[in-house]
Amino acid sequence: MADQFIEQPMAEALVSVRAPIETASKIMASPDHPQYTADKAVAKELVGGRSGLIAAIDGVGSGGQISAQAAEIVQQNLGGLETQLATPTTINQGVTHLKNSIFGGTAQIRELQRAGGNSDVDTTVSAGMVCESPDGKRRFLVSANVGDSRIYRYRPNSGAVDQLTVDHSLVQSLVSAGMVSPDEAFTHPQRNIVYRTIGSLKTPNDIDFRVTEIQDGDIFLAVSDGVSDNITPQGLPVAVHSEFQAAYDPIQKKPNLKKLASGLAQRARNIQTGTQAVHAKPDDICVAVLRAPRAK
Repeated sequence: MADQFIEQPMAEALVSVRAPIETASKIMASPDHPQYTADKAVAKELVGGRSGLIAAIDGVGSGGQISAQAAEIVQQNLGGLETQLATPTTINQGVTHLKNSIFGGTAQIRELQRAGGNSDVDTTVSAGMVCESPDGKRRFLVSANVGDSRIYRYRPNSGAVDQLTVDHSLVQSLVSAGMVSPDEAFTHPQRNIVYRTIGSLKTPNDIDFRVTEIQDGDIFLAVSDGVSDNITPQGLPVAVHSEFQAAYDPIQKKPNLKKLASGLAQRARNIQTGTQAVHAKPDDICVAVLRAPRAK
């Protein structure tokens, strides 16, 4: 993942760094515990809009309200990047910042576990940070993942929705081994079991990273499993595209990201509270959205 990866000839269609990044988020508490939410979100424009950060952080359900505190630790660590960055980062710098912010919560979360005598207190995270090439002419999203929160890329022109992160979960390991299909994994009775969490990290290298080059108009979504365990894999592209169209402002010629995040979260909530979806799973819901606008 060295920076020489991005020192390549620039294609003419690549995004201009003068176009500001935009972000928004939406969180909904589970119907089972409306008084608090273990899901936390980060959605921040950084460096005057030249960069941006999104994250979906999901406190492990069996840890209850203490897991919400674990998620808040990671939220605060990632949110602190807003004051740390004076200029956009390169890929390697972005990886370092995300590693420090995420792994930096491990000791505090373990202390929560010890204090409460509950090893289930923990949290997952998927975070995406916009980084630049050394010449400042290309943008990349550096994704960091621990657990089963996810980051997706949505391309409005084609309607394609691609999952950028790979879950650290029992069902994903079964899918990877060819033992169950993705459709079977979606309704698997043990789909909530994750084998990697922030409190379980031994080194920063246990965090998975992926680098994705950003094209004009790309939209990235960080979501908790309150979304991905309720909206089917086949239904997600339809849901995202429909909410994008509903949020699109023809005068501004761009979507209202707050409406997009809220619309997608509400779709997941409608499934949770409906009576027809046998796979419905009451849970907290978290959606964070980042848009890389077209070049000016």
